[in-house]
Amino acid sequence: MRKRVLATSIFLVTVAVFFIPFRQAVAFEKDGWVAAYIPASVGDTFAIRYTHSIHRSDVEETYKLLADGTIEQIALTYEDTAVGMPADAAPGETFTLRDGKYYITGMERKFPSIWLSIGRVVANHRVVYQGKTVALKTVIPPGSIVRIKMTRLSLFQCWRGVNLFG
Repeated sequence: MRKRVLATSIFLVTVAVFFIPFRQAVAFEKDGWVAAYIPASVGDTFAIRYTHSIHRSDVEETYKLLADGTIEQIALTYEDTAVGMPADAAPGETFTLRDGKYYITGMERKFPSIWLSIGRVVANHRVVYQGKTVALKTVIPPGSIVRIKMTRLSLFQCWRGVNLFG
């Protein structure tokens, strides 16, 4: 009887450890499953870089992870002020032109999550984290819609998803 209780206890603890969220990360969810993730901590920043479909120049949106679980857009960098791009900053933000690029800084736009459609043709969405860049189309099929959010992942979720920078 004791062996059975011990075996059951060990099994339950093992299963619990496998499914209890422990690793803080930025998750890229596709169809409700973690397709990819960045192991990250509160205060870390990451960027989404893409090629604008009209001007064919790079745009970079920079985000910061906040303690309340939200993602805050803190900066925007781009090369053209044409269609779809701001020509000035909102109140409280700073708009500058430096080395042929436009920068909007001081942004405080908070999101519980971000929805992103992975570009099929032109966009080439990339994630930039700690000086490294990874193209999302290498791990998530182009045309997919992903939800980007800060969360804690279990061993099972880490195993199923792709660590973009690991």
